[in-house]
Amino acid sequence: MDLNLNLLNFIGGAFVASESAKTFIKKSPFDGSDLSSVAQSDAMDVIKAIQGSKKALQQIENQTADDRAQLLADFANHLETHADRYACLEALHQGLPKSFVLENSIKVAISHLRYNSQNLSQSLLVTQDGHLQPRPVGIVGIITPWSLSLRLVMERMAPALAAGNVVILKVSELSPVTGQIIGEALQAIQALPGLVQIIQGGSDVAQIIAGHPSIRAVTAVGRGSSMAAIAKAGLAEFKKLQLSGGAKNSSIVLSDFDFKGRMSEVMKPFLLGQGQMCWNSSRLFVLESFQKEFMEALHTYMETLTPLSSPDGESVWTPLIAEDRMAMISERTQFGISEHGKSFWGIKPNEKRLDHPGFFVKPTVMIDLPNCSVMQQDELHGPLILVTPVKYQHETFKWANTSYLGHSGIVWGPEEKVQKVASKLECARVWENSWLSGQDGVLSNIIFGHKQSSFGNIDMAWNGSFYSDVKKLTGF
Repeated sequence: MDLNLNLLNFIGGAFVASESAKTFIKKSPFDGSDLSSVAQSDAMDVIKAIQGSKKALQQIENQTADDRAQLLADFANHLETHADRYACLEALHQGLPKSFVLENSIKVAISHLRYNSQNLSQSLLVTQDGHLQPRPVGIVGIITPWSLSLRLVMERMAPALAAGNVVILKVSELSPVTGQIIGEALQAIQALPGLVQIIQGGSDVAQIIAGHPSIRAVTAVGRGSSMAAIAKAGLAEFKKLQLSGGAKNSSIVLSDFDFKGRMSEVMKPFLLGQGQMCWNSSRLFVLESFQKEFMEALHTYMETLTPLSSPDGESVWTPLIAEDRMAMISERTQFGISEHGKSFWGIKPNEKRLDHPGFFVKPTVMIDLPNCSVMQQDELHGPLILVTPVKYQHETFKWANTSYLGHSGIVWGPEEKVQKVASKLECARVWENSWLSGQDGVLSNIIFGHKQSSFGNIDMAWNGSFYSDVKKLTGF
């Protein structure tokens, strides 16, 4: 298997260098070695992509729903045939276990393609006051982060293509291999050149896509600050926006729960991905009645951790995605101490890295941080686990809800207690005694958070108001 790829843009159905011929290096999170040379795109590459997209849009104007359904089915079949290889590539570039990527990225991506393929049978919808006729928006821009990125792309690309649009995709510079995977698939199924254009590069490229007037809709995922910049660029053109932004997720452990026997499950949402994924948790609430026993069990568990040395392993102590994140974690730990937090386990003062290859830092457990502190409120993007003991069960959701973000949460405990607390959490998704299963239903896999965790039109149906321009026909 060739893992060291020269990663290019995918324009007009072919892999091509950027117009400037500039490149950057993608390094392995596992050992810091060079993985790939990647095309560094700029405005000229975006313009070239848009020109090709406009031509493709004219060519697909007369495609039928059956044609689009077959394309999506072929796309899914290709990904399924090569699922193992693609899981290996994404895991290597993203610093994650291959088994986790296979279940939660590759297979979920396939399910979104098949779901939209099967739901293309009805193009004219009847309502009480007339007929609704969905028409393509035109060029849809998709911007995604690095974590489980094939999944995040296909959540958006599948309905965009189902609606008859063309797509310009900007993949994360931290997982450029996702562009290679999608380009390979498009070539293999003989998709129309220009149907999907893929651009490598940094945040400047994302800003150009978000602000260009020819791109009429932009759907994006990323940290809150990135989404704010995309919103600013897109709103100036009054274009459709669909933004999934920041996360400050809480896990809650209730009484009468076997935390000693299930500590590995409780800690997995904090450790696997190292707090960098939108599904990760950073706040952990426990009751004072079992705080001492819980912290002892947590310390024992943390002492057993070993770094994930390759995608073939199963350890949840994964590397950070990039080297520059390592110093940031040390700085934030020091900031937490300045906010009266105490370091319970993990990184020592002024310690920046382990004596281990790759981008590893010790996950750090902190306690006693005030609930309204900056650390408890803001995104952390790293392996910082903030434990907060509370006296009463109702205080768990009271303090969890102080966050201005509302992506998701997890509650551990007996079913009746779990459901009571889950109903009070102000977020879009609550896992009950579990976390991030690739077996979740297709639509429930998509999370647009509450509060400041999302913005814009979150309709994900191919014939809904984001991916289609819906026309009402009356007088029938």
